[in-house]
Amino acid sequence: MDQAEDTKLKTLIKLCKETQNYKTIAIVSFMLISNIIDEIGVKMGIRARRKESDETIFSYMDIVNSILRDNFKITLFKDAMIQEIREIEVIFIKMRGDIPLEMIIKAYDIYYDLRMLEIPNLYKKVNADILSENNDVRIYSLFSGSIDQQNPDKLKDYLLHNLKTKQLEIRKQLKNKYNKDLFKEAIYLKQTRDSLKNEKDGKILLRGRLKENLVYQKSMEDIYGYFILGIFFLFLILGFVITYECVLYPSLTASVSYLFLLTYGSSISFFLLYWYYYKKGETRT
Repeated sequence: MDQAEDTKLKTLIKLCKETQNYKTIAIVSFMLISNIIDEIGVKMGIRARRKESDETIFSYMDIVNSILRDNFKITLFKDAMIQEIREIEVIFIKMRGDIPLEMIIKAYDIYYDLRMLEIPNLYKKVNADILSENNDVRIYSLFSGSIDQQNPDKLKDYLLHNLKTKQLEIRKQLKNKYNKDLFKEAIYLKQTRDSLKNEKDGKILLRGRLKENLVYQKSMEDIYGYFILGIFFLFLILGFVITYECVLYPSLTASVSYLFLLTYGSSISFFLLYWYYYKKGETRT
């Protein structure tokens, strides 16, 4: 497939050079980069790029990087590459494809660099066979029922620490150079640790696909936290409004005193709830 595509591409470039039609090969380079970035997003299970609302290629690459950064503390696209695409894309859009020859050459260099990034199939189902490939989990499955009952979590803590160490090693390697197999292993390790944390009676339950082990958006816990914070600000503002009205019209103080206590009391309660369950929880993790 790639070889046939390269042959056609070389023929097109040769023809355009002979006719001095550089705009055509510039448009083709832009389309190739756009398509391969879209393909990477699809393979990772990320939402499609919003072309109808003119979402840029470089901003979509930032989204892919942010997802990987949140999950594995790594990035797929280097900042220098994103910056180069940004510069090319901005001028390409502004000049409607009529970009300098050096930018066209750079665009094709970027395209072939992107083709080197192999993305594993994240739609592959996770099952017990995949997880059992990990020696640590196999040991846990064999011996979890016979460990010292006075220290039931000792082996589990040891294995979680072991898996965390492996994750850090892989993360370090991926930071230096992207590798498809290491990336897939990083996802397996994340799934393994999450499953091990949630195991019951020595049994590790697996469901879903690899892509479901990536966090694509803020969790419901974060959403609830922001909701509680919003209620806190609502009661606080109502309290300020009532206070302001009482200053302007002192005769209202007695009749709205219960509202005064209700708004400020509620705002303090919701703030303490948010702080204890969410902000304090972030500090613990």
